[in-house]
Amino acid sequence: MVERYWEALKGVKDPEIPVLNIVEMGMVLGLEAEGEKVRVRFRPTFSGCPALALIREEIQKALKAAGAKEVEVVEERTPWSTEALTEEAREKLLAYGIAPPLRLPMVEGDPACPRCGSGRVILRNPFGATLCKMLYQCEACGEVFEAFKAV
Repeated sequence: MVERYWEALKGVKDPEIPVLNIVEMGMVLGLEAEGEKVRVRFRPTFSGCPALALIREEIQKALKAAGAKEVEVVEERTPWSTEALTEEAREKLLAYGIAPPLRLPMVEGDPACPRCGSGRVILRNPFGATLCKMLYQCEACGEVFEAFKAV
């Protein structure tokens, strides 16, 4: 029974990066089911995330669609890190055209271009379309791309 709820949560996409779901982002810390009541513990990527209310609503909808009659969503104050992203999430970011975050020991470096793979990139703006991304330009292919910030 719990497996169907986990599968339902995989359908909850990040509104700002719709190729990623909240499970592969490492936002879901736990799920407990007792009869038709489901309790989900999750952590936001950061407390000021403008999509937080929408994500909570989508969690409730997904679990109710999977058969839960009562859903409790508990927001944990456990810090989230980009290290929580699964390898699948990193690959999806790259395929979507967003450079995945560098691993934390390498955080001082620049990402490779997600289009051509070149390391010859220039930071154009420390803020992209959302606070969790930066804007770069590739010197090799000329493409402008976003890179997910490492935290």
